Amino acid sequence: MRGLLLAFALALAPLPNLPFIPSGSEIRVVSPDLLTVYVVWQVEERNLVLQSKLPAPANREVRVLFRVDGGYRPPYNGITTPRGDIALIIQGERVSLNELLTRTYRLNLPNGRVLPEVR
Repeated sequence: MRGLLLAFALALAPLPNLPFIPSGSEIRVVSPDLLTVYVVWQVEERNLVLQSKLPAPANREVRVLFRVDGGYRPPYNGITTPRGDIALIIQGERVSLNELLTRTYRLNLPNGRVLPEVR
């Protein structure tokens, strides 16, 4: 029960070192060695605009990088999921990147997709 409450709280809390994601920021999903770039999104207002995409296989270890105010934050570790999301590993718990971006940071995913709870 405690683990479930922790996972729920983490899904609603901003990431460590990233209290907000302003317009002009960039989000990159890259390989653990940082050499392969799978996805790049640009934040425009509250919309994530897809800049480039290279499909990453499911269950692949990745890093998520946030460039905010001209500088990169420390990378966050994650695992790709079969449905195209990324399960970030935060304090030992899995947190959905899509849920974090839509619920916590109130961003709209590409192609107008948002989680039902947001709208």
